[in-house]
Amino acid sequence: MTVDYLSVLNNKGSGLNITQIVDSLVDADTIPKKDILTENQTTKQSEISAFAEVVSELNSLKTDLTSLANSNKYVPTTANTALSLSVSDNSTAKGFASDIRVVSLASQQTLEFAGSSPFTSPTAAISQGTLTLTLGSWNSDNSFTNRSPAVTHSVKVDSNNNTLQGLAASINALTDISASVLQTSAGVYSLVVKSAMGADNAIKIATLDSGLDQFRADPTINLGTPTPRSVQKTAASDAELTVDGVTVKRVSNKISDIFSGYSIDLKSTTTAAFRVSSSLDQDSAYLNTKTLVERLNVTRTYLSDILDKGAEDGSAGTLAFDPVMGGIAKNLRNLTEGGIIGFGANSRYLTELGISTKRDGTLSINEETFKGAIQNDTGAFDAIFNSSVTSDNSNLVMNRNLFSSPKPGSYAYALTTYTDDAGDTQTTGSLDGVLMSGGTDSSTGLTYYSATKGDAMGVNIIPQTTVSSATVYVGESMVDTMNNYLEQILASSGALERRKTDLSRDLVDIESDLLDIDNKVETIRERYLEQYGAMESAVTSLKGTGEYLENMIKSWNSEDS
Repeated sequence: MTVDYLSVLNNKGSGLNITQIVDSLVDADTIPKKDILTENQTTKQSEISAFAEVVSELNSLKTDLTSLANSNKYVPTTANTALSLSVSDNSTAKGFASDIRVVSLASQQTLEFAGSSPFTSPTAAISQGTLTLTLGSWNSDNSFTNRSPAVTHSVKVDSNNNTLQGLAASINALTDISASVLQTSAGVYSLVVKSAMGADNAIKIATLDSGLDQFRADPTINLGTPTPRSVQKTAASDAELTVDGVTVKRVSNKISDIFSGYSIDLKSTTTAAFRVSSSLDQDSAYLNTKTLVERLNVTRTYLSDILDKGAEDGSAGTLAFDPVMGGIAKNLRNLTEGGIIGFGANSRYLTELGISTKRDGTLSINEETFKGAIQNDTGAFDAIFNSSVTSDNSNLVMNRNLFSSPKPGSYAYALTTYTDDAGDTQTTGSLDGVLMSGGTDSSTGLTYYSATKGDAMGVNIIPQTTVSSATVYVGESMVDTMNNYLEQILASSGALERRKTDLSRDLVDIESDLLDIDNKVETIRERYLEQYGAMESAVTSLKGTGEYLENMIKSWNSEDS
């Protein structure tokens, strides 16, 4: 049995259980504060866990949105495996049907240099001097036409690179030319030099140094020699095909400028034309859109649960009153309900495709309405899935730099004349009065204009003819806009991480306050004990005085008797 010595010693004082009273007072001072702090601690821990789940859910949404971006609405087909046809830009792709014959494939010029006597080692020394490599085309009479503008390279062979391997490395450092050392048989090696694709990329190699004469590439020199200095294994040539009877030539077997929004990959030649086509696939478009709606609903339901303020059953969600999370949920909802600009003169809405918001906040899609809408106008579908740069003038070919983010909307294009810093008169395109930089595409010879500043920065325009004015539309799809927003808030410096940091800091402060209370308990106890000790001393003193007076009175009374 525990003895309360303080109370035992106090039997001459007030007679109160001082220890019990002090414990009760200490508890009254500390327990309510600790209870509040502990409750706050539990709440903060729950909120931190909830935000971790939010991050996981939104990352999952971002992944799924990325997989749905640039969804196809057209399905290309080809009647011959001589080429493959694929959609390269959903925003500009349209239905078509054409007859194509592949006459020839584009090829590189391939030259083999075996030497007047065999090269027996890739590291054996060769002569020193200078080789001149010129790009262009060989004509039927063995004359050479330089590429325009002229492209000529000079390769110096010295003590640092005077081997087959060294020469190959120096050639590989050049543009549009490659080289390798190939072992052709036991102890025999050749230098193989290749051009880029296309008839205008053939190579002429000349030298004034007799020791390097075996590396010349010129049919007029090779002719009549006992051992050719170079042997052409394949000639540089363009791809040639007919499209509905019209002859088309390109420098590559990968062609992206015949059918807008489609890429062609030539595989082999054909003796006859065959049909290639692409048609609107309503079923695939609907399924992709339905998948998007269902995925958005998963996130909407999740956010609705954690933000539920408990109006119906009194049970609030974990983040019901968090302002940051409430703002994020609102922004995500607005991205699906607001107008999408940059896809023509008018804003686009999900409702155009039969997508509506139900009373519980989730989305629904009407298949019949969707298919009817996309049959008449695919613009709303593109506004959901396919970011684009378009124009109201078909003579302007549009694109955007891969990593650019021009501001969505419409821009007034104008062919603008201005005076440059040198005082010369120049002509270029402009968007909303902001001058674009100009240039010429080396492969097509067409002029192009690039927006290098302003809201439209990153937009490129290639006029097919002279266009004085037009309207340019920059559209960012709902999927891309939502992805960009998710990337922003999920970043290490984004709203979610900042909120988690704030909550963690609050939790540390609470834990510190709890520790402070525990550390102050003994101080509070000692204060109360001191106060009650003083009281007991006073009571004891008063009792002693009372007993003294009582004894005096008794003495007086006895004397009187």
